[in-house]
Amino acid sequence: MKTPRTKHTRSPQSRRRFVRAMSLGIATLGMLAPAGAESVDSEILLLVDITRPELSQREFERLMDGYATSFSSSQVLDSIQSGNYGRIAVSMMFFGQSSLQVVGIPWMSIGNASQAQQFADLARSVVRPMTIFNSNVAAALNAATPTFGTETGGTSNGFESAVQIIEVASTHVPSNATAAATATASSNALASGVDIINALALGNRANAVETFYASNVIGSTIQGVPATTETSRFSGTLAGTMNGMFTESVQTAATISVTAVPEPSQMYGLIPATLLLLRRRRR
Repeated sequence: MKTPRTKHTRSPQSRRRFVRAMSLGIATLGMLAPAGAESVDSEILLLVDITRPELSQREFERLMDGYATSFSSSQVLDSIQSGNYGRIAVSMMFFGQSSLQVVGIPWMSIGNASQAQQFADLARSVVRPMTIFNSNVAAALNAATPTFGTETGGTSNGFESAVQIIEVASTHVPSNATAAATATASSNALASGVDIINALALGNRANAVETFYASNVIGSTIQGVPATTETSRFSGTLAGTMNGMFTESVQTAATISVTAVPEPSQMYGLIPATLLLLRRRRR
């Protein structure tokens, strides 16, 4: 004869333990992104030196067209869609002298052709702020770093990602007197959570620009993925150079995202495991 099972009623203490266990499980599921944040494979900040007279208005327009053409290309979009989430977040910030850091395009998601075209339209129509003094790369990096949000110690920008990238573009050769401050700002950005800082040196003095940026600006915290510098004139090759640079950056982030983010089934499996652990501790 079977022994009848006794019906147990949870005590208030038992209920509290159960609620804590469920809360821990739910919190575990939310570890990848805070409430309200959109998960993307990477966040890319386009940091653009707009100092006159080095960058003329015509060159500025060609540069914006280069960004538009690159991010709406099938090559870059294919790389974007190969990631775990199939989308990235992009923002554009302009900089000049130490007091000028202006957001040209706020953080937005790109995961399909329609969103890519929206970014392209914004890039081609963005209004250029006025600056005629020597640009301050250190101040620009200091201002750019917290815009990634919680990953770099700033206020949430609405996105969470596996990789944070700064892509700097400049025609201006900074003074060697600013090298130490610039190198410190770059190191601080990487220490704060930025993963890669790449650079695009432009114009007739591109080689000199590249030398300064290679020595004091670019850097990477991802093992096996070095930061890069590229050079380009304002000619028909500009879009192609940018296309290759962004494709490589996006593909790197997509690969890291795929390997870094657990499958949903693995995440859900953490809830019963957490409950079982707490149950064992109570015995």
